Amino acid sequence: MKTKAISKYLPPLVFFTFIVWMIIQADMNKTNIIMEIGRAVPLGDKIGHFSLFGIMALLLNMTIKFRQIKIYIRRFHLGSIIVFVFAVMEEFTQLALSTRTFDLIDMVFDLLGIGILSSVAFRKHVIKKLRAFTNYLDKNLCID
Repeated sequence: MKTKAISKYLPPLVFFTFIVWMIIQADMNKTNIIMEIGRAVPLGDKIGHFSLFGIMALLLNMTIKFRQIKIYIRRFHLGSIIVFVFAVMEEFTQLALSTRTFDLIDMVFDLLGIGILSSVAFRKHVIKKLRAFTNYLDKNLCID
């Protein structure tokens, strides 16, 4: 049972570790092949923000089965909120580092990635659940 629980959280944990490694590399003014590719591609930095935080939110939301929380009158995916808060905190910490530059547009791309990738995945999740439900009805309520 514990192995299943651990393996369930492994994909978002590994990806989060990757993001933290990328952040540490940038904070220490170091570079890696992924950063080099991002610099070489037009809008690579923005694509990177969109992809990294979008995939992180997607993985976390899938892991926690798209659990939602209510904030004021709207419902949001908990995983998306957690990743967005992390992304905003990470961007604001750049104000304290001479090796980094705060960029509001980076946060916009973080939010776009989180919102779009989570929405697409949620819709697929709902469709999968609806298909399973209709298959169940077909098998159990067929009147011949």
